[in-house]
Amino acid sequence: MVRLIPPLFCLILAGFITWYTPSLEGEQLSMLRQLPYVLLGLAAFVALLANNSRYLGTAILMLVSYWLIRAYLQAPLDTEPAGQAFSLISFGTPILLGTLAVLPNTGWRHLGFLVLIAFISIFALIIVSLFQWYPLWFAELFPDLQGSTFFGLKISRSASILFIATFTGSLIIPFLKREPVDSSLPSCILFGFITLAWFQAPYISAIMFSIAGLLLIINQTHSLLNMVYRDELTQVPNRRALLRDVRNTGNHYALAMVDVDHFKKVNDQHGHDLGDQVLKSIAAKLSHVAGGGRTYRFGGEEFCILFRGRAQDQVIDHLEALRKIIAEYDVTARDNKNRPWVQNKGEKKRGASRSKGNIRVTVSMGVADSTHSLDFNTALKKADEAMYRAKQGGRNQIKLAKQK
Repeated sequence: MVRLIPPLFCLILAGFITWYTPSLEGEQLSMLRQLPYVLLGLAAFVALLANNSRYLGTAILMLVSYWLIRAYLQAPLDTEPAGQAFSLISFGTPILLGTLAVLPNTGWRHLGFLVLIAFISIFALIIVSLFQWYPLWFAELFPDLQGSTFFGLKISRSASILFIATFTGSLIIPFLKREPVDSSLPSCILFGFITLAWFQAPYISAIMFSIAGLLLIINQTHSLLNMVYRDELTQVPNRRALLRDVRNTGNHYALAMVDVDHFKKVNDQHGHDLGDQVLKSIAAKLSHVAGGGRTYRFGGEEFCILFRGRAQDQVIDHLEALRKIIAEYDVTARDNKNRPWVQNKGEKKRGASRSKGNIRVTVSMGVADSTHSLDFNTALKKADEAMYRAKQGGRNQIKLAKQK
């Protein structure tokens, strides 16, 4: 649901700008027409820095589409080549955006992406040249594509069906690839459809392509922040996020240091792939801790759980219940190559193999709170010392920090 907030915000903003546009003056309208170049160009620049081929390709395609609209569609659509350019954009935009949805997000330095961009650039030059030399080529080549409209909208029925199919595919493909759903590509497809369907609306292309650039910038910023503050393997907040959150914790808190017992043996005997699965499983269990705690990966096989406004005696029962859950949980090695695509089938398969118990791990915990020290680093050190006492005492247990 959180991923829906940026596109909804952009759509609301587009509605407000559309309502306010009649009040704008000449220079302001001129700035509005140039705004898509600025925002989409900035989105492309951020994608270059982040080495994100999907965002870069989307920004470039939206830029080219808007440039074609500005270059060829400023005349009535019943004249040529404006009518042909409109049809070409109607079909080319969803096809190319759909291609980006299918292709892996390899990074813009990847040879495959560079070849794709080169192909698109050459294709665009050929199209522009054909319009210059022979304005009616598209109408004669595809006479049926400029046929009936879709529910009275400017866009044709065939192009509308293509937009709908591409939009649906851009939502389904991430699930099939087991990737996080990104609202950028489906939203840009939707914005492109709105532009072409209601093309008669004043400044519709400038407004919709501007919010497309804005959405790309927002989502890329969110992704970069997510990379900074979230652990890539376990998908829980990392140490940097812990230090950020500590500043807003106040002077009343409890924290627990958690260490996976004998983790080196797990890696040595079962390999690093299973070791990664163990860390993911432990992180998932720790993330469901009760009592208002938040889990962070501190580093390696160590985690930290922070409880705001709590004392150690108020969280010990929650941690003990968590320790027992982890100790009784069987981590089953997954065959990633033969892993079922459908999630519930994968869950049934894991449940069926759980009785075999591939491997069980335990954790040792050390707990401290702000009564030991108002300085967070000192309290963290106390919790760490308590955790090592738990490991020295036989592991799979919880120790409280020693009082002053």
